[in-house]
Amino acid sequence: MTEEIMACYGGGCYGNDPLYFDSQEEERLARMRNKQLTKALKEYRHQELKKLKLLLLGTGESGKSTITKQMRIIHINGFDTRERQGKILDIRRNIKQSIVVILGALEQLAISLEHESNVKRMHNILQEASSQGDAALTDELLADIEVLWRDAGVQECYSRSYEYQLIDSAKYFLDKVEEIRRPDYLPSDQDILRCRVLTTGIHHIEFDVHDAGHPVSFSVFDVGGQRGERRKWIQVFDSVVAILFLADVSSYEQTLREDQTKNRFMEALEIFEQVWKNRFLKNVSILLFMNKMDVLAEKIQRGRSISALTDKYPEVFPNYEKFIPSSSEKIEFLDSYYKPEGDGRKRRNSRGSKSADVNPDLIKTAVYVKHIFMKIVKGEVVLNPTVQKISKDWHQNHSCEYFYTCAVDTNNIQRVLDGCRTLIIRKHLERFGII
Repeated sequence: MTEEIMACYGGGCYGNDPLYFDSQEEERLARMRNKQLTKALKEYRHQELKKLKLLLLGTGESGKSTITKQMRIIHINGFDTRERQGKILDIRRNIKQSIVVILGALEQLAISLEHESNVKRMHNILQEASSQGDAALTDELLADIEVLWRDAGVQECYSRSYEYQLIDSAKYFLDKVEEIRRPDYLPSDQDILRCRVLTTGIHHIEFDVHDAGHPVSFSVFDVGGQRGERRKWIQVFDSVVAILFLADVSSYEQTLREDQTKNRFMEALEIFEQVWKNRFLKNVSILLFMNKMDVLAEKIQRGRSISALTDKYPEVFPNYEKFIPSSSEKIEFLDSYYKPEGDGRKRRNSRGSKSADVNPDLIKTAVYVKHIFMKIVKGEVVLNPTVQKISKDWHQNHSCEYFYTCAVDTNNIQRVLDGCRTLIIRKHLERFGII
């Protein structure tokens, strides 16, 4: 007993008690392991503090996951063969979901198929969808879809897709069914970028970017944008350097999937205002990505104007017809716009040719949307009056920068991210009082 008591002096005990060390050597090893673990934890925390934490926020289908994929392509090694092969199933599901939605809308919109022979193909696809659920398409059904997609009735139904819920990539993949059917098909980067998979939970990627010759570590969190997923956002607010807020500017004539009575673009504005005024984020700057400029261009080309929102929400959307963007705003937009080429890539034209090629209504609409977001930033438009009164200096420690983006265009996103990087690093240094 005396020996056991004496062994406890100096902070370590050993003896018959299971809480004691069996020997002084075991105690020494335990102390060494504890010291090593403590050092490793301190180093880990030090490295974590050096990472610039970014948060991707926005409503569902705004393009957050596409931006995350672009970051992988631009800053990591992109996608290997196994990952590309794994996307084939998701792409086939996108095709199946798209054609089923279009065929289901035929009756709703009172549209008939052009060819009577396609009626049987339609019934086969709808029957297969109802019996197989989310299972992948067979090659036979893909062949039927390829024929149906060329039917004038299906094309007319697609042209009215603003009247029902259809994913943005529907046409892209339906146009490529012949290629996707091939046994040797391997998805390209563009295929992966356009592949739609519902984001649930919190997704995280990390990468290093060299700035002024020094590696800078970024840690990016992508959180689902559907209403049921937004309650998880607060879990990742801590230590955020900047927020990349994605807004689908082409969604002004669509409703939410989870609430058919709610305008999707109005929801995006309300969520943006909540993030901008959130007390946990009052020192966090926002980089606003006004996204899906390519989809917006297509809608405007088809004569789908944003002006209808003036009648529905006059206090938020001023008269679109009377709105005139300034010359500098037009140039600003043109400098960020990329014109599609025939092979699906994008190239930047000279300013003169760009101005002639771009639909003036697209420029007007993009700038009009920017004005609405900036009115929220300046407090000129209040969508959800807060209980807590916001003082004049509430926003003095953060800012909102905006960018016109097309998430599926790697050139555009790389240019935007390069422009964001300097701002993000500067805000990080300001946060710690270094500049």
